[in-house]
Amino acid sequence: MKKIVSLLLILVVFASCEEDISSNTPSFQARKDNFMWRAQDYTAIYNPLDSTLVLTAFNGLEVLKLYSYPVIINGTGTSTFFENATFELGNDDDNKAFYSFADRGVNFEYETGIADAPNGEVVLENTVNQKPGTISGSFRFDAPFVGDIEDAPERINFQNGVFYEIPLTIGVNQ
Repeated sequence: MKKIVSLLLILVVFASCEEDISSNTPSFQARKDNFMWRAQDYTAIYNPLDSTLVLTAFNGLEVLKLYSYPVIINGTGTSTFFENATFELGNDDDNKAFYSFADRGVNFEYETGIADAPNGEVVLENTVNQKPGTISGSFRFDAPFVGDIEDAPERINFQNGVFYEIPLTIGVNQ
């Protein structure tokens, strides 16, 4: 009798277990000023005329843009893959990071390359099972505030940034 009760208890315990696995693909996330930051929406636009790539991530009233040049794309359409590359974010308009957020009707903007030495990077890398027509990689940067608003945070810092299987659109960057 004790064995039957024990067996029934074990069955009840295992029957109440549920496996709830959710996928995080595609993904665009980082640590912003040491706190987890995850984009709610994102785009990757590649301009074949000038070989530029603009990755844009949105989280509420926050916008993050990563500009990279020159990005080499191999193939066309759904078989498109990019070459692995590392881009230093610094004192030029080709490779830079831009971040903005709105707070109480005021827009705060941060940008690399504003009187700073190179202070970040974007790394594009094909993963082993890279889905065709997507782009993956990592990023990090530290950017100063651009503007003259008093009491604005002086800098913004993104660390351990990752973007994974972001659908790649071929078109004109904005």
